[in-house]
Amino acid sequence: MVEKNLSDLERKINYKFNTHLLLRQALTHRSYSKNHNEKLEFLGDSILNFSISNFIFLEEEDLDEGQLSRIRANLVNQNTLIKVARFITLDKYLYVGIALKTKNGFVKNSIVADSLEAIFGAVCLDGGPNRATEIIVDLYKTVLLKDMSLQQIDLRDPKGELQELMQGRGLALPVYSVLEVTGPEHAPVYKVESSVSLCDNPVVDVKKIVCIGDGNSIKCAEQSAAKFLLEKLRFLHIKKSS
Repeated sequence: MVEKNLSDLERKINYKFNTHLLLRQALTHRSYSKNHNEKLEFLGDSILNFSISNFIFLEEEDLDEGQLSRIRANLVNQNTLIKVARFITLDKYLYVGIALKTKNGFVKNSIVADSLEAIFGAVCLDGGPNRATEIIVDLYKTVLLKDMSLQQIDLRDPKGELQELMQGRGLALPVYSVLEVTGPEHAPVYKVESSVSLCDNPVVDVKKIVCIGDGNSIKCAEQSAAKFLLEKLRFLHIKKSS
């Protein structure tokens, strides 16, 4: 493995590793080496969820369970991880197979987001869960929460908003189906269909609206399909019942 100067990355996350092999593993994609970061990513995902849950629970005493869940979901999703990872220019430090890099060295968002979780897992093993929590919360405060309150983070994701819309009209919940999976094993692309049934007259008229989305996970593909459905339903002026 070609060595990289990782001291700048350590400075950016405000943590110096005792065992640098852990950091190098966290930065290694399976396309580059068998000693890759997927297990660290698994651990990092868990410590991220705990850290953010603990932070918002202690920070805002007046939020109910639904608000806490929505805020956490919006702070631990892939889009948020990408923002944090790009802020620290994480792609510059990654060990990734040549086939997964563009000509200008750009690494796809899903790989960068997963690697950030792997770093959180590596910090947890190297310095303990409390130190990992400090690193995560400090990064989130710097990148995302500097000019935004937790209440402003309380936004419904497309799937949740679509479900609420259907429930508000007394209609059946959306149905999601995986249509196909393409791409290599280490970077799959999922295509998902989302459909809803609108009953203007339950006896005679049932309209089915269908949209398709894709993503690097089933969850992301479902969110994409739900977003397209919401846009279509808004165009049709389908609103929540009062």
